[in-house]
Amino acid sequence: MSDGIVGNAKFRCSNCDSEHELNEEDIYFEATGGSSREMGDETEYSALISEQCSECGALYEIGMKVWEYPTGIINYSDEEANGVEDLNVNYEIYHKPPEPERDSSRVMGAAAGGAIFGASIGGPFGALIGGIIGGIIGDSVAKGDKNG
Repeated sequence: MSDGIVGNAKFRCSNCDSEHELNEEDIYFEATGGSSREMGDETEYSALISEQCSECGALYEIGMKVWEYPTGIINYSDEEANGVEDLNVNYEIYHKPPEPERDSSRVMGAAAGGAIFGASIGGPFGALIGGIIGGIIGDSVAKGDKNG
């Protein structure tokens, strides 16, 4: 499943002929429509850019629509523009990077080690206290480990 659309655009100001470029960070797409079809869901994404030329101050507007159907495939796109010439737009399906899984084996190992150590020193009560302290230490080590 995709997480949205990203795009970039290059164009010239129709007033002063200066070249402009919009990056993924400059264009915000939002899902504005959709429906269920034979091969799954269709989603319509829209973006509207309304800015002034940095060279001459003339206003330009670019409207972009992208249809994703089936999921993961750009099926169709359409652009409308005022104040620009030679509009060249590229779109891509965006996928968020997967969340890293948390490894709890380090915490469990520290808790077990603490329990064994505590039992050897203080019996059952020492095992309980050692397990709790080992779990706390193991959890803090796991949270501090940035590389997995």
